[in-house]
Amino acid sequence: MNPLGSPPAHKIPARLGREPREEGVAGEFEEVYGAYGRPVHAYLTRLTGDPSTADELCQETFVRYLKHRESLAARNGALGSWLYRVATNLTRDRYRRRRTVRLEHEPADADSAHLVEARDLDGRVRQEVEKLPLDLRAVFLLRAHQDLTHAKVGAALDISERTAKERFRRARDILAHRLRHLLDEDTK
Repeated sequence: MNPLGSPPAHKIPARLGREPREEGVAGEFEEVYGAYGRPVHAYLTRLTGDPSTADELCQETFVRYLKHRESLAARNGALGSWLYRVATNLTRDRYRRRRTVRLEHEPADADSAHLVEARDLDGRVRQEVEKLPLDLRAVFLLRAHQDLTHAKVGAALDISERTAKERFRRARDILAHRLRHLLDEDTK
C-alpha cells in the first residue's frame, strides 16, 4: 500500500472466473477485500460523511463484486476502478432515494472544546468537501485521497479523463474560494 492508503494497482486476479482452487471463492474474496476493503471504505466515509452509511455501502459494493466476479474476468479491466464505480453508484442511488439533505453532525449546544475543533482548518476543509456536489466530491476524493490518476478516476466514475480533470479542477477551485473566505474570517 502507498502512504495514502490506496492499494497497489491490481488487475482482476488471474484465477477470477476459473475453477476455484482449494481456498475457492472465499480465498479470492479475501485477496480482493484485503487489497481494496479499507480504501473503498475510506472513500465512502469521505463521500457520505457517515461511517455507518459507509459500512453499509462498502458491504454492498463487495456483495456486488461477488455477484459479478465471473463477468469481471471477461472484462479483464482494473478491479479497483470497478469497485470505486460501484461504490459511487450505490452512493448516488442512496441520495436519489432519500432526496434529503444530510444533517450536520454538530449539535446546536456543542461545548467549547467541540467549537475549537470545528474551527480547526482540518475540520473546515472536511466540511467544505462534504458540501461539494456529489459528482465533484467523488472526483476530488478519488484523486486527492485515494491517489488515483485522472484516467483511473475517469474509469471509476465512467467519465472521460478530461471530464475527471475538469471536475477535479472545479472542486479544487471551489474549495480554495470557500477556504480563503473562511481564513479571511479568522484573521478579522
